[in-house]
Amino acid sequence: MSAPSSDPRLDGSVVAIDAGHQAVCFYRHYPHPVAEVWLQLSRPSLLRHWLAAADRLDPAEGGSVVLRWLNTDPEGRTVIATGTVTAFDPPSLLQLDLDPHGRVRFELTDEGGGTALAFSASLPAPIDEPAQVLAGWHLHLDYLAQALAGGEVDWQAWDQATEWEPLRAAYAEALGAG
Repeated sequence: MSAPSSDPRLDGSVVAIDAGHQAVCFYRHYPHPVAEVWLQLSRPSLLRHWLAAADRLDPAEGGSVVLRWLNTDPEGRTVIATGTVTAFDPPSLLQLDLDPHGRVRFELTDEGGGTALAFSASLPAPIDEPAQVLAGWHLHLDYLAQALAGGEVDWQAWDQATEWEPLRAAYAEALGAG
């Protein structure tokens, strides 16, 4: 199952990993060097600008992770993800096994001064509410671009109805889940 490419905003897809897992996948290009993108992924003080507060992020394979989302989920709850760093190879690979977000993988490749990011979040199949998951990661990767440009999300003013819901609805339509 993957999102059709008829809407250029919808660059996320759902792919089968194996009989028991699916992943949401995104491929993005950022016009910033790999080292700058890596800092946004691996430095706790910078993660809050685009993803979540890193209450703990031990930068080594086997390290502990506690991420506290600064916006709320669709039911209005704060999400806290806990887990382990399962791959850490600066400045190209960061993989986290997170409850409840699954195996989250960021792979960076140099593209002549810019950076290609291959992102995936692998979860047990079938993914419950794939449009919701796609919209969430889509936004966070957009917010990463903003952070790389020197901005940050104003989480206090973040509005689910204007930020997340239009993308969730578009992904639901693209996936045939209307």
